[in-house]
Amino acid sequence: MIVLSISQQGTIYATINNQRGSAMRLILLIIYLLILFLAFNQFDNYLFDLVAALRGLLIVCSFLPAFFLLWWSKKLSISLIVLSISLVLFHFKSYSSAEEIQNTDIKVAQVNLQYSNPNLANIITSKFINAQNDILVLFEFNDTQRHVLDELNTKYHLFGYAEVEGAPFGIIVISKIPIVQRQIKRFDNPKLGYVKLSFLHNNVMLNSVFLHPPSPRTQSLWSQRNLVLREVAKEIKKLKGNWLVAGDFNTVPWSRYFINNKSSCFKRAGFYTSWSLKNQLSDLKVLGLPIDHCLLSEDVSLSNVGVNSVNGSDHKLLHYELTFSTH
Repeated sequence: MIVLSISQQGTIYATINNQRGSAMRLILLIIYLLILFLAFNQFDNYLFDLVAALRGLLIVCSFLPAFFLLWWSKKLSISLIVLSISLVLFHFKSYSSAEEIQNTDIKVAQVNLQYSNPNLANIITSKFINAQNDILVLFEFNDTQRHVLDELNTKYHLFGYAEVEGAPFGIIVISKIPIVQRQIKRFDNPKLGYVKLSFLHNNVMLNSVFLHPPSPRTQSLWSQRNLVLREVAKEIKKLKGNWLVAGDFNTVPWSRYFINNKSSCFKRAGFYTSWSLKNQLSDLKVLGLPIDHCLLSEDVSLSNVGVNSVNGSDHKLLHYELTFSTH
C-alpha cells in the first residue's frame, strides 16, 4: 500500500487542476474561434450562408467564452474581449452622416408590406402622399387589395395595376414622376424575375430595377434567390446613365451572394435593420437584419437614408433621396 504525504497529494492536485485549466482554456478558445469562423465564413453553402447572416449576433455571443476565460487566463480573456469589442464596432457601424440635404431631385420609399397587411390605404397615404415621396415601391402586394389603387390610377403613374402587368413578383410602383418605359423580365420559373422601369424627371432619365427574390426558407428557395441576384447583377452591367436598383434582397450586405456596388443605402447610412422576427425588437440591431436595399450608379448622389416602422409588416420602410449630377 502506497501512502502519499500531504505535500505529494497537494502536488498531484495542483497538477490535475493545471491540466483541467489548460483543457478549459483550449476548449473555450476553440469555441470562441468557431463562433467567429461561422460569423465570417464565405462558403458556397445553404446552411453556412444562413449562419453567416447572423454575424452580428454571433459576434455578441463570442463575448461568452471570452468572459468565462477570466477564470483560467486573464490575459487571453482580455485580449479576446478587446477583439470582440472591435468586431462589434466594425460590424454595427453608426450612421455615416446625419447631415440632411435639402435640395434633392427624387424622394424614394420602399417597403415589404407582407401579403396579409390590412393597412395598405393608410401606408400609401402616410408614406407616399403626405410624406411627399416621389416614388413608392411596394413589395408583397396582395392582389385582393387592388381596389385601393383605383383612385390613385387617375392621379399618379402606376406600375403593376394594369391587368396585363398584374403586380409581377408582388411588386407595385406608385410614382408622381412619369414612367416612360416598362419591362418585366421572367426566368424559366414565372415567379422569378425582376421589373425594369424608367422614370423621366426634368429631362433626366432614371433607369430602375426592382426585385424581390424568394426568402431562403428552404435550400431550393435559397438557390432561386441567388439566381435572381445573379441575373440582376448582370443587368446592372448593362444599365446606362443614372440608375437605381431597389428591393427586398432577402440577404445581407456581407453575404457572398449580395450584389456589391460602390454606392448603396447600407454604405451610406451605416448599419440599419429593416427586418426582425419581432416588431417590438426591430430597433435592436443585434436582433434585426438589413435585407432591404438600394444600389445607385456613381453619378447619382444618395442622401437622407433612414428606416421607419410600418403597421402590419415585419419589415421597415426604407427611404432615401437622390440627386442627379447632370440635368
